[in-house]
Amino acid sequence: MKNLFFCFAIVSCLPAFAQKPVFRIQVNVANLKSSAKIILTIRDVDHWNEYTAESKDGKFSLTGEIREPSLAYVVLKYGNELDRGPRMGNVLTTFVDAKPVTIVTPDSVRTATLTGSPVQKEYAAYEKLAAGLQSQGSEERVKALSEFIKTHPQSFVNIYAIMNFFIDGRLSVDDKYCPQLFALLSPVLKNSLSGKSLQKDLDIATRTAVGVPAPAFVQADTLGKSVSLQSFKGRYVLIDFWASWCRPCRAENPFLLATYNKYKGKNFTVLGVSLDNKKDSWLKAIHKDKLRWTQVSDLRYYENEVALLYGVKTIPQNFLIGPDGKIIAKNLHRDELEKKLKELLP
Repeated sequence: MKNLFFCFAIVSCLPAFAQKPVFRIQVNVANLKSSAKIILTIRDVDHWNEYTAESKDGKFSLTGEIREPSLAYVVLKYGNELDRGPRMGNVLTTFVDAKPVTIVTPDSVRTATLTGSPVQKEYAAYEKLAAGLQSQGSEERVKALSEFIKTHPQSFVNIYAIMNFFIDGRLSVDDKYCPQLFALLSPVLKNSLSGKSLQKDLDIATRTAVGVPAPAFVQADTLGKSVSLQSFKGRYVLIDFWASWCRPCRAENPFLLATYNKYKGKNFTVLGVSLDNKKDSWLKAIHKDKLRWTQVSDLRYYENEVALLYGVKTIPQNFLIGPDGKIIAKNLHRDELEKKLKELLP
């Protein structure tokens, strides 16, 4: 679209009687003649909220409560994009709070200029830092992020930065460096809702760290019989978190099955923990994928008690437990799992 002008403001809207800050987003897209939609997705501490507004004349308005400054995705969709995913140039990652901020762009939100709120500037500074450290080792990343936290002591971006910087590429929070960085946060951030949520994740990461005893649990198998992790002591066991509806998990199963068949006679087995919520779907997937190892589930989706105990928020994930009951490694897939088992069970 030629000479497209996109400008929206997030303004403070907090009546004297309100208990929570309120954001108001007003959007004006000059020269936009076709139907269009603005989608705002905000991470509200530990879950996501979505707000949408539609327009035919380029004017939009979005309002909602926000408990704390939070990560958000802004999407502009128009024309033939209304019924499918937006083009890459029309997605913007930013921070939203209850202070005024203006975003201006000639064509797409991804190339927008942001002015107004301090948290927006802080997030922009973090993104610039992160982009320059993508190829750096953990020690260099820790040092740089430590300086960022000290330079922006009250910024909620620090909490996001710790979560994002050290997910370690394996879905779980880094249990070595994250606590070190968390200690640098101000008391205000540590005691915020987001800070307490991060502290909870760090506590889980500590009790599921490599070298510590795997948290004990008992859960029902496909026949309703209780299965205890303790019953696997003396063997190498891979706790595999998966679900019938998880496509990456199902794609992983043939490789896991081949590894299981190769090492099952060498004191190795697998214990599947399913995040399914429908028993029929769970049983059909086990049968179709020819999974021969013990399977357990409480059919509570992401509220599965074992998943919560191990801090599993995304699947597939796994934990390799040694004969002594201690965690040996996390999230070993395909060749990595094969290499580790070859090392342990030649």
